Amino acid sequence: MAAEAVNWIFAASFYTVAAVAVISALVVISARNPVISAVWLVVCFLAVAGIYALLKAQFLAMVQILVYAGAIMVLFVMIMMLMDIGKFDSGGKFQNTLRAISVPFGVLVMLIFAVLASQMSRVKGVSWAEAPAGTTENIGRILFTKYLLPFEVLSLLLLAAVVAAIYLARRREREGSG
Repeated sequence: MAAEAVNWIFAASFYTVAAVAVISALVVISARNPVISAVWLVVCFLAVAGIYALLKAQFLAMVQILVYAGAIMVLFVMIMMLMDIGKFDSGGKFQNTLRAISVPFGVLVMLIFAVLASQMSRVKGVSWAEAPAGTTENIGRILFTKYLLPFEVLSLLLLAAVVAAIYLARRREREGSG
């Protein structure tokens, strides 16, 4: 009986946070002011982090907050300030058509999710209270044991990309000044 109550509370919390994410995403694409869109994008990122936290993926929730709601949004705001986006017009026929298409498409996606959610309630599985936690310790243990080689290959690939970007930037500086 207690597990059913926990599952019901989880489902109610999940659907509430998911609704906030969907509504904030709709405001992002429908707002005419880019600054308002950026603020609602932060709300959407935080709602997605809430979904991760509800799914016991605390590491992903914190990465979502730090990387996307923090660093990426600082870059967006900086680019908006540098470009002085307030001077641009709100868009043309293409943007208005895109907005008109996005509403029915969003409703269709929500209906698909509602059908899937109703089907998921029929599936018997592990209750939410019994699910393993996605803590940093669990992720680190798996990452540095089972997936050590791909992790190291990826780190070398990223290092090579950084070195190449610096090399290309320096070469362009030398060609431009020479």
